[in-house]
Amino acid sequence: MHIVHVELSGKGVLVSIAVLATVIAALALVWLVISPAVSIGIGIGLILLVRGLITLFKPAE
Repeated sequence: MHIVHVELSGKGVLVSIAVLATVIAALALVWLVISPAVSIGIGIGLILLVRGLITLFKPAE
């Protein structure tokens, strides 16, 4: 089994938190302006996209 070692600096953690906060704020804005159903759909789509990318780049077992 391959071991993947990832190191995050303090700046990397801050950028990750900033990106997460931006996505949540955008979904909240879509929720308020358009409709909750669209916001939920976009959120589910983003979750599936991220899970797919993680699966794609995960080392083979």
